[in-house]
Order: sequence, then structure tokens, then C-alpha cells
Amino acid sequence: MIHLLHYHKSKGVDLHVNFPEKVSIRDVTLRDGLQNESVFIEAENKLGGLNEIIDAGFRRIEVTSFVHPKWVPALSDADELAKRLPKIPGIQYDALVPNIKGLERFLKTNIDTAVFFLSASTKHNEANLNRTTNESLVHVSDLISKTRSHNRKTMGAVATAFVCPYAGEVPYQEVERIVTTMVENGVDEVGLGDTIGKATPKMIYEYCSRIKDKYPDLTLSLHLHDTYGYALANIIAGIQSGVYIYDTAQAGLGGCPYAPGAPGNVQASQVVNFLERQGIETGIDIDKLKNTDQMFQDMVKKQTSV
Repeated sequence: MIHLLHYHKSKGVDLHVNFPEKVSIRDVTLRDGLQNESVFIEAENKLGGLNEIIDAGFRRIEVTSFVHPKWVPALSDADELAKRLPKIPGIQYDALVPNIKGLERFLKTNIDTAVFFLSASTKHNEANLNRTTNESLVHVSDLISKTRSHNRKTMGAVATAFVCPYAGEVPYQEVERIVTTMVENGVDEVGLGDTIGKATPKMIYEYCSRIKDKYPDLTLSLHLHDTYGYALANIIAGIQSGVYIYDTAQAGLGGCPYAPGAPGNVQASQVVNFLERQGIETGIDIDKLKNTDQMFQDMVKKQTSV
């Protein structure tokens, strides 16, 4: 890990800038990227896309959600897809698990990690899940406990961890309270989501630094959107705070149907190019991402920047 020391003469303070040798990039295309698309992608095509994602170098991939098909028709083939996932050493699969029924389905698969979600903003949580954040936190804590009893990995995903489309900026104390409860229940990882892309680098740095200071051994990740062009700057801010895992999607696909103004996820090829040009390894082949961008654009018949 490289630390660059700068001296800020006007304030007389030392500033350490952190450029790690490597960060991890998690691909969320097959779940978050496709969940809001009107066109249904057949399992065979999803598996073809998955093979391209793996070939490009991704080792952690969110593949589906065990939500009721009525709510997310694009992922109605979750059980079939799970059965057909290629078993490759070193590849970790994640899946979103919304409730106990979804957990029962998840436990019948070989998917590595169950991802449980809630929103830091109660207004967004009510719009998304029809319950308060406190109610969801009790529910998620129970799901974490049940999953751990089956010796499976768990991740807590916190949506609107910085800014809510309905309530504005979310206080840090609320985010910390949620993270604390998850940690106390033994979660393996916590992911903070800038669901509508309005978080600033300062906010990212402050929230993540404070969480890492309180829980230095916690695996913390970031899920970013690029609504206002802040995503790449937010990644650097996250790295400075000690976060080394980032979610991306091919062709910048995705978005939350219950978050007005949310664009797609930050684009994998842009993030990889941005980091690699600064000497931060990702393990991803940038040239192959050009093909995956085009492949997923063709799947959903949508044009995005590449």
C-alpha cells in the first residue's frame, strides 16, 4: 500500500493520501443491473453474460434475487439460474434475500452469500419495503441469525445510506445505528449504498471513516451511482477512508424503481480504467469489458456510454 505524504502549509497539518496496490470490484449486473429492465432476459443469455464477466476477471458476482416473481419479473428465474451457475474455484456468488421465503430458496442453492437489505431512510424503506427502517432492522437481524446457523456468509446492504430521494441527507448517526445492529448480529460484511448518486466525496469519507474507526475489522463496501458525476471521486474518497470493495455493473445498467432519479450503477469499465490508470490493480481485463458492455447493451437494447 502506498501512502503519499503532503504538507498543507496554510493549516500546518499532515495529509496522508492512500493509494492501495489493489481493490476488489464486485459485479452486480445480473441482479441490480437487470432488475428494473422491462425486457426479460432468458437464463441462457444471463449465463452467457456471466461467463463473459468471469472471463474478464471478476471473482465476486451478485447473480440474482430470491424476491417474489410478481415484484421483480426480470428475476423470476432465480431458482433455475442458481442451479445452473458454473462451479469455478475462487468465484464467489451473492444473491439478494428479501425475506424468510427467499431465505428458504437461497438455502437450497450453492450460492455463497445472502445479501439482506434495508434503507437507512425510513421514508425510502416504507416506499421500497412497506415497513419502517426499525421494523426492517429487526427482520434483517433475524435473517442474519438464521443464515449464520447454516454456516453461510451474510452481507447487510444499506440503501440510501447518504441521501434519500424523499427525506434528503441521512444523518450519520442513523447509519451507524444500523451498522452497529448488523455487526452485533454477526454480519460478515456491510455495504453502504449511495442509491441516487447524491453523496459527495466529503460525505463518503466522513461516514466510512467513522464506521471504520469504530469497527476496524468490519468488511465495508460501497455501492455507487453516478447521477451527478460524483461516483469516481467518491471511490477515491472511499479508498482514503479504508474501503476497498466497490460494486459496478456492465454498461452502467441498473437503478432502483423506488428511488426517483436513480440512474444505473457506476459502469464497470469506467471504474476499472480509472483505478488502473492510477496504478491500483483490479484484476479485471479492461479490453474484455468493452465486449461485455456491448453484450449487455444488446441484451436490453439500450445504449449507454462506453
